[in-house]
Amino acid sequence: MPEKLQYPRCLLLLCNISAGRRE
Repeated sequence: MPEKLQYPRCLLLLCNISAGRRE
């Protein structure tokens, strides 16, 4: 089930983008 793996991956990417934009 790649969908389950895509969930955390997207969340991590979103968190990374949010943190990168904040700095």
